[in-house]
Amino acid sequence: MKNLLKKICAGIAMGCFAFVAMLFVASAFAGDVNTFFAARTGEEWLRLAACFIVISTGFYVPSLIYKSEEIALGLRTLIHMLIGTVIYLVTAYFAGWMKAGLGATALYLLLAVGTAAVIWLCIFFYIKGQAKRINRKIKENQQNE
Repeated sequence: MKNLLKKICAGIAMGCFAFVAMLFVASAFAGDVNTFFAARTGEEWLRLAACFIVISTGFYVPSLIYKSEEIALGLRTLIHMLIGTVIYLVTAYFAGWMKAGLGATALYLLLAVGTAAVIWLCIFFYIKGQAKRINRKIKENQQNE
C-alpha cells in the first residue's frame, strides 16, 4: 500500500511538472505569452492539467510490476507500457485530442508508443546504471578480500 501511494504521488508530481514545463516551452514557441494563454479558457487549462496528471499517474502506478521477480523483465515492461499507453489513449480520446478517423488514431497511437518507449528507455538506463554500480562494488569487494 505504501508503494502504491508513493507511485500515485510521484505520478501526480510528474504530471504537474510536465504540465508546467509544457506551459513554459509552448508559450516560448508561441511568441506572445498573453496570446498563448488567452487561446484557451480556464476550463480547458484545468482539463489539460488533469490529463497530464492522469497520464503520468497511468505510467507510474503500473511500474509497480517491476517489484515482481516471478515475471520476466520483458513481459513486465510490456505490461507496464501497455497499461500506460492504453491510459494515454483513453485520456486523449475523452479530452478531445484525438479526432475521429484512422489517420488521427494512428498518429496518436504512434505518439503514445513513442512516449512509452522514451519512458521505458529512461527506466532501462537507470536500472542498467544501478546494475553497473552494484557489479563494480562486488568486484571491488572481491579484489579486497
